[in-house]
Amino acid sequence: MNIYLDESYNLQRERGKMFISINGFSVLNTDILRKRWKHVRKPFTKHKRRIHATDPFFDELRIKSISLLNSADVDILSVFQLVQEIPYKYFDKYGLDFDGIYAELLKTLFKRLSLQEYKRVKIIIDSRKHPGGVSGARLFQRDMDDFLQNEFAGTECSFLPTPSYLDVLVELADFVSNTFYRAYQLEKQDIFNQLGYKLIQIKNPL
Repeated sequence: MNIYLDESYNLQRERGKMFISINGFSVLNTDILRKRWKHVRKPFTKHKRRIHATDPFFDELRIKSISLLNSADVDILSVFQLVQEIPYKYFDKYGLDFDGIYAELLKTLFKRLSLQEYKRVKIIIDSRKHPGGVSGARLFQRDMDDFLQNEFAGTECSFLPTPSYLDVLVELADFVSNTFYRAYQLEKQDIFNQLGYKLIQIKNPL
């Protein structure tokens, strides 16, 4: 099993609903999906600018990314948490413990996916800056490694933060996450209804 994830969040009240979400997809055969995504994105590579989901220039590609996943042999994943419903234990004198919340959302998602049913699971997540810098990233990695080893002892799990420009499937997860960000912020259900049974969605698990 291969899982590709990216985060999206809004922590500014003036920009509307405040939330944290982690989104992406799980797929068994990465070769087929990678080949199909490269074919879909190929016309957009001619513009000589980095393909990125937040760039309005690639709005058409965002639509195509969801259509591709909706027709592929994948599960589409989303775990969502409203900031105002986050328990007090995730706050300290510096404010929101983002890494702690991020870790708990990931753990909730992995439990829901029943990773123990697989012999090998590779989790590829878009790399990001941690509040504690390099040491914070190391602590986060150790926490995730320990959780996966203890929770799914019979499964060989690897947790790999990877920049989207190094793997087009991380890029695809980025498009999914940005699409869901817009839907969550505007409180629109259309995209989620469109995905139907292919969507595994967890709301406010903390």
